Amino acid sequence: MPTDGEASLDVVSGAASTAALVDSGPVHRPLLFGLLFTACVEAQLPPSRTLSSTHESPEDGPDAGTAPDPSSVDQPIAVPTSCAPGANTGDGGPAVLCVPGDAFAKRFCNGSHPDVALVLMGKGMPFSRMYMRADVDAWNADGGISTRARLQFDEEMLVLRRRSAPVNGIVAGAGAGYLVMRWDGTCFTLDDGEVTTTRPPAAKHPPIPWRRLTDRTKDALLKSAKIQAALKRRGQHCKGASTGEVSRACEDADTALSVAVVTETRTGLTLPTPDPI
Repeated sequence: MPTDGEASLDVVSGAASTAALVDSGPVHRPLLFGLLFTACVEAQLPPSRTLSSTHESPEDGPDAGTAPDPSSVDQPIAVPTSCAPGANTGDGGPAVLCVPGDAFAKRFCNGSHPDVALVLMGKGMPFSRMYMRADVDAWNADGGISTRARLQFDEEMLVLRRRSAPVNGIVAGAGAGYLVMRWDGTCFTLDDGEVTTTRPPAAKHPPIPWRRLTDRTKDALLKSAKIQAALKRRGQHCKGASTGEVSRACEDADTALSVAVVTETRTGLTLPTPDPI
């Protein structure tokens, strides 16, 4: 940084140059004053105040050090036990639906969660149920882990969310209806005309994937004497077989195990709370 003496010398030097210009010929008074003022200001400016030093570096910008929005990061979702707000359909469906919520429904249908399905279907859970009007070849038009299956007449479904018809165009499987969950935890999209809220005398269900249940869930289920007996019978007739050709006795025993699991779950058998998904 220049000292006061150096700055004074710069001023004198600038003034001398200006005086030389005056001696060389006539100079208008405003021009002379402007030259003298410029020389004085330049002499007193700190050398560090250059053009390049006034520019912000990328690190100093308004976005520097900004943390990512926590809401943009996928967080585990706890299994709900109450209705999500704002479930009133108002578009031709039931007046009020009790559903787990869109975020949970999307996460659930993007994975395989048979343990969670049993909990959601359990006694005391408030979520809306619907029942098949006829046999239907169905799939999940919303995506996720999509599987095709033949849904049975009178089969019980749990409603995950209401689906509205597309505003423009015709999309196969995208009419007004519902995203539903089967007892085995698989998801399907169904049209309004394929389901009813009227419960049949004996609601049906698919086979329960016993081998895919967690040990915690199995332990809880085996507190039921009926499920214990059904599992023992299955072991006797199936000899550990789970795929390929099996005997009719094995098929019957497997069906009986599923019936026992569903019946005990419907009547209030306590199951452990699943981990968030």
